[in-house]
Amino acid sequence: MNGIALRGQKTPRPQGLVCQFCQFSKPPTPRRTPFARQYVSTGPLHRNGHLGQLRSKNGLETPSISSPLATRRFESSTSQQSPPLDPKAALQEVAHEASIIHNTDSVPSDPSVVQLLEKCQEIAEALVSREQDHQREASTASREEGNAISSLLDLEERNAKKRPVPARNTHPQLVNSVSRIANDIVKDKKVFISPSVLSCYTKIQTLLNNAEHFPEIFHLYAHKPVPEQNSSPVKCHKANPSNINSAVPSELANMALDVAIEQRNLSLVLAIIDNTFCTKAFHRSKVFRKASAPLLGMTTAPVACYSIASWASSLQNTMDSSTATGIAFAAGLAYVGGVSSIGVLAITTANDQMERVTWLPGIPLRHRWLREEERAAMDKVALAWGFKSIDYRGEEEGEEWEALREFIGMRGMILDRTDLMPGMQ
Repeated sequence: MNGIALRGQKTPRPQGLVCQFCQFSKPPTPRRTPFARQYVSTGPLHRNGHLGQLRSKNGLETPSISSPLATRRFESSTSQQSPPLDPKAALQEVAHEASIIHNTDSVPSDPSVVQLLEKCQEIAEALVSREQDHQREASTASREEGNAISSLLDLEERNAKKRPVPARNTHPQLVNSVSRIANDIVKDKKVFISPSVLSCYTKIQTLLNNAEHFPEIFHLYAHKPVPEQNSSPVKCHKANPSNINSAVPSELANMALDVAIEQRNLSLVLAIIDNTFCTKAFHRSKVFRKASAPLLGMTTAPVACYSIASWASSLQNTMDSSTATGIAFAAGLAYVGGVSSIGVLAITTANDQMERVTWLPGIPLRHRWLREEERAAMDKVALAWGFKSIDYRGEEEGEEWEALREFIGMRGMILDRTDLMPGMQ
């Protein structure tokens, strides 16, 4: 008895409430290997005769995507990516389309010009991305070699992620070609410089870090003759540089100003400011955008006050209705006028945003409000050309610094006002 080993019999497991067809037709779960492929049977017998028997309970709960068509759709939406843009081939195509515009005798449509400039913008973005990859590889290689200045390269790489890197270092010929094509398109007398065209052009030159032609293009935006559609030969009408539509948007002007500051070209910076923030069209556009609603409210305030006074006079019986209306009307106008004047003074005398450039005493408040963008641009230039540390401000020297100080003084502003500097109050 001790030498005989008895095997225990397996007790049957309790059966669940499952259909007999599902119980007997459930195939055993195969052991899946990491590199096993799944094949799908598409025979007519399985599709028609045994469809109900071969589909398990789990298959009824989860959707199946094992068909070739569904697999192709799933892969195309997740794994496939658009091929990288070839700058040289795209540049040849853009140059050919630009030559067609230059050689034709009709006025091109604005969407076609914008589409062509968007292609130039895509080429510029591709060049910038290549330059970023090149710098990233260079910084990675230097870190692997154990260079002592790897921390500085890390800091430079972090700063490079915040703003686009110019591609002039590795692709100077392509950069010059893209910039030249964009300039020729915008300067063509048959091309109308619309806001969308100006926006595309500014983004292209900003990506290429080329600000040399910004003052000329901004001047053409306001003074270039407007071509007449469907005219052969092309007829042009005189533009109105003082119109509100001739004002360069402040976002585009700031983009161009940042690129010129990076190039350390003071004359170019001041020319950009003259052709953007100092124009009459820009001032009129600011009045129309920001002051039209308050002015409309002030003009309709007396009518609203009189209506409210007439209604309030009917609620009392202590005095004559006309006398009550006049008192309520005067009180309403006094309240609206007092609150409005306080708001105007708060807006026009705000100086928390000023750092180094402030207004000279005696400049009217309306001029300060109209020319605030000009003062902010001058402030940005002074911060870029001066010392970064607050302790050394006011000790700058040099020909460019003196020229900047004189230019700011001629515009009714003052650089580093003594009584506003720290410790001089």
